[in-house]
Amino acid sequence: MNKKKQYNIIFSRIILAVLLITMILPIRVLASDRLWDSDTMPSTRQKPRLLDNADLLTDSEEEQLLAKLDETSQKWQCNIVLLTVDDHTGEIQDFADNYFDYNGFQADYGGSGILFMLSMADREWAISTSGKAIDVFTDYGQAYMVNAMMDDLGYGDYFGAFKTYVKECDKLLNEASKGTPYDVNSKPIRTASDYMSYALYSVIIGLLLALAPILKMKADLKTVKMNSGARNYSAGGPTIRARDDRFLHKTLHKTPRPKDTDSHSSGRGGSFGGGSSVHVSGSGSSHGGSHGHF
Repeated sequence: MNKKKQYNIIFSRIILAVLLITMILPIRVLASDRLWDSDTMPSTRQKPRLLDNADLLTDSEEEQLLAKLDETSQKWQCNIVLLTVDDHTGEIQDFADNYFDYNGFQADYGGSGILFMLSMADREWAISTSGKAIDVFTDYGQAYMVNAMMDDLGYGDYFGAFKTYVKECDKLLNEASKGTPYDVNSKPIRTASDYMSYALYSVIIGLLLALAPILKMKADLKTVKMNSGARNYSAGGPTIRARDDRFLHKTLHKTPRPKDTDSHSSGRGGSFGGGSSVHVSGSGSSHGGSHGHF
C-alpha cells in the first residue's frame, strides 16, 4: 500500500470521526438540557425540591428555600417544587410537566404536587400541577399566585419571589383543606398575620385621628390672651333672630339592582370560568398548569 492510499484512509477515518462527534454531541447536550435521565417515570423521587440551574440564588438562600419547600410539602402531603434554568428545549409547559414526571415527583404523595419553573433566556415561567393538586391550584388560583410574585420577578428579587411562591402555596392548600379550593368566586384569602397587621394599622390610624383635633386645639389656645375686664365680651349684647324650617315634598326614585346572570362551572373548566384546565403530558399523565413571561 502506497503512502497516498494510507493518507486517504487516515483522512477518511478523520472525516468519519468528526461526523460521529457532530451527530453525538447534540444528543448529549439535549440529554443534559432535559434534566432527566430517561423518558420513563421512576418509582422514587430523583431530585430535591429545589434545583437552581440558572444560579439565581446564593447558597444560603437555596438552603433556606429548600428547608421551607420540604417542610410545607410534608405538611400538606403535596410536593412543592422549584426549578430555574438558563434555557430549555421545546415548549416550557411540556418541559415543566416532563421534569416533574421523569424525575419521580409523581412517586410521592400519590402524585400530588406543583412545580414552578423559570427559564431565563426568554424570561418565561411555567406552573405544572399533578394529582390532587390539579384541583387545589385552580387556573384562577395560579394567576393569583403568579401575580403575587410578579413585582419581585420583575425587579430581579428571585429569593423574595420564591418565598412568596411557597407562602401562597401554603395559603391555597389551606383553603382547599377547608373544602373549597380558591377560585373565581372565593373571598380574598386572609391569614392570622394579615389580621394582626390590619389590627395594628387600625390602632395607628385611630391614634393619628384622635391626636389631630387635640393638637389643633392646643395650637389654637396659643392665640388666647387674658383681658383685664369683661367689657369685650358684653358689648352689643346677644342678637337672636327667629327662624323656622318647613318640609315641602319628597321625590324618591327606585332602580332595581341587576341580577348576576353569570354562571361558573364548578368542575375542571379553566379560563377563569372556574376549576382547572387539564392537559396530558408526554408521559401520558394528566396535569394542570399555566405559563407566561415576566
